[in-house]
Amino acid sequence: MQTILNVIVPIFSLIAIGFLMAKAKLLPVATGDALARFVFVVAVPVLLFRTLATAEFGAANPFLLWLAYFGAVALTWTAGTWLVRRFTPSDHRRGVIAGISASFANTVFVAIPALQRAYGDAGLEPLLLILSIHLPVMMIASSLLIERAALLDARATGAAGASASIGRTLARVAKNLATNALVIGILAGGLWRLTGLPLEVHLDEVARLLAGTAGPLALFSLGMSLTRYGLRGDLLSSAIVSTLSLLVMPAIVYVAGTLLGLPPLWLKGAVLTAASPVGVNAYLLAVHFGSGERLAATTILVSTVLSVLSLSLWLIVLG
Repeated sequence: MQTILNVIVPIFSLIAIGFLMAKAKLLPVATGDALARFVFVVAVPVLLFRTLATAEFGAANPFLLWLAYFGAVALTWTAGTWLVRRFTPSDHRRGVIAGISASFANTVFVAIPALQRAYGDAGLEPLLLILSIHLPVMMIASSLLIERAALLDARATGAAGASASIGRTLARVAKNLATNALVIGILAGGLWRLTGLPLEVHLDEVARLLAGTAGPLALFSLGMSLTRYGLRGDLLSSAIVSTLSLLVMPAIVYVAGTLLGLPPLWLKGAVLTAASPVGVNAYLLAVHFGSGERLAATTILVSTVLSVLSLSLWLIVLG
């Protein structure tokens, strides 16, 4: 239990300090936004680059890791969409947002510092393999399903207009991914790895120092951002989605990963990644498509607070 406290308490203390700083207006909201931008554009891409360039993955099969994780994503997404549409008044788009919220974990602002704190830099290796395809898979699937849901809603209400074509949707997603700093960091690390060259000592030290800021600043900026979400209603939907996100999805990953024989550290990394609270991308997509904003915002806050308990539980289960 002391080990678990050593992992969990610092993580959520940084989130709480960031929240209190923003709530007391000791720091302006713009500070949190700037820190989050730095984490997303500089610190985490450098961390991904350095980890991928220097990691030793061994002979384990990444396809089994992807199967366990993204199989759980598919099941959780489907369950979130169906349950929210079944038990709350929701149209097709809101149902898709519920599914996204249930399965789109906060990999950058919570999973990275949690895994580093629990297992060191080696704990980032399974997360890196997940991240290498996570953003493209989730963004493409989210965009296509929301576009389809918008078309179904338009037909159901007899509204004029049609959803964007699949081609235009994929082109827009591809453009966004091509300029995404996380994708660039992963590709750069992969290319460096292919060269077989070691990181020169001074370059490695610069990368290490920048990467070291990712976890603390991510948690602090996340805490500051929580002041803008708050409880905006949709508590039943948020409870359903948070339960799926924090308990059901990691449980599926745990069972699937165990059956597939994932290496112990990969299994732990995949489960803790799946057990992270809802990521901000769910809210950004909800705002972009104009549906489910209150659901996504409330779920981010609720799942982040409850993840104090759920991450502790999963650390106990994983040992």
